[in-house]
Amino acid sequence: MWFEANQFPDTIGVGKGLVFPVGFENPPGGENNSPYHILNDHTYCCAANAHACANAEPLAESAPFCKDYHDRKLEQRDKDAQRLGLPLFISEFGACLTEKNCTPELNAVLDAADRYQAGWSYWEFKKYADLTTTAGTGEEGFYNADGSLQNWKVKALARTYLMYSQGVPTKTEFNTQDSIYTAEIRLNTSIEAPTVVYCNGEYHYPNGHEVELKVDNVPLTADQYTIDGQTQESNYTNITVTDKSLNEKTLSIRVLPRVLEIDSYLQ
Repeated sequence: MWFEANQFPDTIGVGKGLVFPVGFENPPGGENNSPYHILNDHTYCCAANAHACANAEPLAESAPFCKDYHDRKLEQRDKDAQRLGLPLFISEFGACLTEKNCTPELNAVLDAADRYQAGWSYWEFKKYADLTTTAGTGEEGFYNADGSLQNWKVKALARTYLMYSQGVPTKTEFNTQDSIYTAEIRLNTSIEAPTVVYCNGEYHYPNGHEVELKVDNVPLTADQYTIDGQTQESNYTNITVTDKSLNEKTLSIRVLPRVLEIDSYLQ
């Protein structure tokens, strides 16, 4: 069961945007730490304060205000999810129209989601004659009215992240300026399946990417792990730590865009 906070009054759009804890003491029809429940919520800066928005999307100049709001909202919802012993998922955000205004709004939500390791889904993929938003004839989805793709929006959403982890992920962070990604995993080397990192070659790693692996700030040696999928053509990098002595230690992963050698570039 997916259940969520009331959009009002758990969030009240006055001042900086008031955010209150969810009222649930237990998941509906279940107990805390249930494997059958997920706490979800929406986060829109326009709900924090109407003055931050114009033409149905947050203004670029409102970005610092919106970032503060999203940080506070996800911090509170993370506390709620921790109290209930459940995963947190942001099932709506964005719903915005233009690159200048929309990009900082997306980055603010996704940076906060990374900080609290919350899952997310953008609203919306296609318009489908949607009547639930304030966009009117505007295109909140991935496509313009003529069917062309809003590449800038897809790039903002195509962030590097952990699809699977060989243990418990404790940190995930993507830098939108340089496409450098960092993550940490508390290793469980009894798991033989790999950590899978999604790295979008088209938008962030046109020449492929490099991966740095460390434990206790010491780089892993080639006999301690296996890795594949670091080319531009592959969006999936598989990493398996094979050294059993590293069990329960923290694996640090750093993904960087590959820089072409000058000789190759000149050729």
